Amino acid sequence: MKYAKTGRRRVAFAAGGAVLALSLLAGCSVPGTGGGSGSDGASSFKISMYDPITLLPGNTWDYNLSKMLFTTPMELNAETGEPEPAAAKSVESDDQTTWTVTLQEGWTFHNGEPVTSESFINAWNAVALGKNAWVQNGSFNKIKGYDDLNPAEGDPTATELSGLTAVSDTEFTVTLSEPFGLFPYLLTSNAFAPLPDAAFDDLDAFGKKPIGNGPYAIVNSYEPNQAVDVTRFEEYQGKAGASDEITFVPYQSQDTAFNDLLAGNLDVVYPVPPDRLSEVDSLVDGRTAVSKIPNINYLGLPLWDERYSDVRVRKALSKAIDRDAFTEKILNGAGAPATSIAPDTVVGAQENVCEACTFDPEGAKQLLEEAGGWSGEMVLYGDQYAGRDQELQAMANQFKKVLGIDGVTFELSSYAKHSEIVDAKQAKGPFQLYMGAYYPHISDFLGPLVTTDGYGNKSGYSNPEVDALIAEANGLPMEEGLPLFEEAERLLWEDQPVIPLYYGYYTAAWSDNVQSIPVGFSGLGDLRDVKVN
Repeated sequence: MKYAKTGRRRVAFAAGGAVLALSLLAGCSVPGTGGGSGSDGASSFKISMYDPITLLPGNTWDYNLSKMLFTTPMELNAETGEPEPAAAKSVESDDQTTWTVTLQEGWTFHNGEPVTSESFINAWNAVALGKNAWVQNGSFNKIKGYDDLNPAEGDPTATELSGLTAVSDTEFTVTLSEPFGLFPYLLTSNAFAPLPDAAFDDLDAFGKKPIGNGPYAIVNSYEPNQAVDVTRFEEYQGKAGASDEITFVPYQSQDTAFNDLLAGNLDVVYPVPPDRLSEVDSLVDGRTAVSKIPNINYLGLPLWDERYSDVRVRKALSKAIDRDAFTEKILNGAGAPATSIAPDTVVGAQENVCEACTFDPEGAKQLLEEAGGWSGEMVLYGDQYAGRDQELQAMANQFKKVLGIDGVTFELSSYAKHSEIVDAKQAKGPFQLYMGAYYPHISDFLGPLVTTDGYGNKSGYSNPEVDALIAEANGLPMEEGLPLFEEAERLLWEDQPVIPLYYGYYTAAWSDNVQSIPVGFSGLGDLRDVKVN
C-alpha cells in the first residue's frame, strides 16, 4: 500500500500484484487425456471445478474460471494478502466514504470494446438490483442507494446505485453509505467485474459465452456439466498466462475428479478428497501443495437455550475439546486447531487469543461444576458433508468423557435442512458451521460472525461494545483499524459465544504434465503462472 497526504490522510493503492483464488472443485468423469501440447502445438492443461451454473460474474460463485475471463479493479497480493490494483490504476479515498477508481488505459474486452467506467457501473447496477436475484447481490450493500434497489417490501424505487458516478471514461467515484476503509478488498471479488454493452442484449445467452476483459477468452459456450475451454487473450494489457489454453472440467464428486487425475484424464484437482490425503503424495509422486484459505470451522451455541446462558458452561465445552487430537486423527492433517476467530494467514489475526480454546480437562470440569453442572440431554447438529459424522462423534465422546455429560447425540441433515434448523433457532444444542471469508482480513470474520446484525451470526450473540469497536475499525484506513479489531476480539472471548474448532486446509494435486500449481492466501493461486511441461 502507498500513502500520500493531501490535507487529510489519503489511502491510495497503486498498480501491481497477483491474483489468488478460492475454488472448491468437484465432478463427473470426463474421458480423454490431460494437458500438454495439442495438435497445433499449443500448451494446455485441464483443471477440475464445480459446475458454475452460469458465467455471469455477479451471478455465480465460480472463482477460478471467472478470474481467467474477467479482471476486477483489485486483486490480492500473493505475499501479503493485501489488495493491489488490477484493472484499476489506483483506488483512493480521503475519508473512506467516497472512493475514486482510476482505470488502466487501453484495456478492451475480448470483442475489442473498450473497458470504461460505464462498463463497471452498468455491471454493478445489474448485480445490485434486487429483482434480478443475482447471487452476489449482497456484495454491494455498502454502496449508497443499495436499499432503494433492495427494499424490504414492495418494488425498487430506483434501478441504479446513487453512489456510482462516472467522471470520465477512465475514472468513476463510489460513495458508500458509511465509511469503510476495507473497500479495496471488496473490489477483488468477481462480483465487481465489468460487463461490455453486448452483455445487456441477452444476459442469459451472455452467461453461457461471456465476453470478458480477463487474460483468457472463452472458446465454447458453457453447457451444464460440460467442459469449458479458454484461450489466451493476446491483447490483454495485464499479466499474460503462461499456458495457451486451459480446460475447466466440472465434477459432482471430488473422488471422481481425483480418480481422473490418477487415470491421466485431468491435470489439476483441488481440493483432494479428505479420505485420500494419507496416500496422495505417493500416488502423484509428491506433486501436491497445501493452501490455508481464510476459513474457520466452529460450533455455534444456542444462546436462546438458558442452559447455555452461563459463560462458564460455554467455556467448559470449549476446554473439553482436544483440538490437536481432533485435527490429527479425524482430519488426517487437513486442518489446524483453531485458537482464535481467524487463521494466522489473515491480516489482523491474533494467535491463541481464545483462552478457552486450549484443551484443559480439569479446568473444563471445574467451570461446569461452578456453573451448577449440566442437566438433560445434549444434541449436536451438523450437515452431511463427508466426515462430519466422525467429527461430531469425536466431540460427543469428549463431552461425555471430560464433562460427564451422558446422552450426547448428534443429528446430521442436508445442508439446506441444517441451515433451516439453525436459522429457525430450533437447535437444542451446539451446531457445527463453516465460514469462509470473502477476503483475508480479520474484519471479514468478526463482522459476519459476531456483530449483532452479522449475516453469519447464528447464535444470537450481541455485545454493543464489540459492535462499536468493529464499526469504528471498519471506518478507518486499514492499518489504523487493526488495534480496534484486536480489542474487539479480546472482548469477544470473554463471552465465548462460539467455539472455534479448526481451520480447514485444502490440498492441490497435479499430474506430471504441469510443473507446479501455486497456492496462497485464498486457495489456488494465479492460474496464469501454471506452466505445462
